[in-house]
Amino acid sequence: MNFVEMVPKRLYIGGKISSSDWDFVQNNITAIVNLRTKPDQPPFDFSGRVMIWAPLNVRVAPTLEWVLRLMKQVNHLFEVNHRILIHDTIGKERLGFVITAFYMQRYRLKRDQALRKVRQLKSDIKPPADYMKLLLQYETYLGH
Repeated sequence: MNFVEMVPKRLYIGGKISSSDWDFVQNNITAIVNLRTKPDQPPFDFSGRVMIWAPLNVRVAPTLEWVLRLMKQVNHLFEVNHRILIHDTIGKERLGFVITAFYMQRYRLKRDQALRKVRQLKSDIKPPADYMKLLLQYETYLGH
């Protein structure tokens, strides 16, 4: 499995879903948040589960409003007990940005604190510079 468990039995992160990963997804995941520019194509019926396609371009950071909207969706999934997989293609940059934002909001952490926590579980996380600036704006918005 190419996924890292960020919240036990609740939240996983990783890169592109490989053919061997779909079995894990089918048996353990009830919601996918895909940050890739290509939608996922599950090889099984995904009915009754949630699939959010929130494509990000690694070269251009989204808006603060985009972050607020996605965090609202992810937190709702978390609160209603979905088992969530958030993924992009490589599992370092866009994913690093989103999981850091989630930790900031969920655990009331400043950007750098959240990034350190995330890297304790997945050491290669590296949001791009523009995304790091956006995380500072998000920190201000959250009032940390």
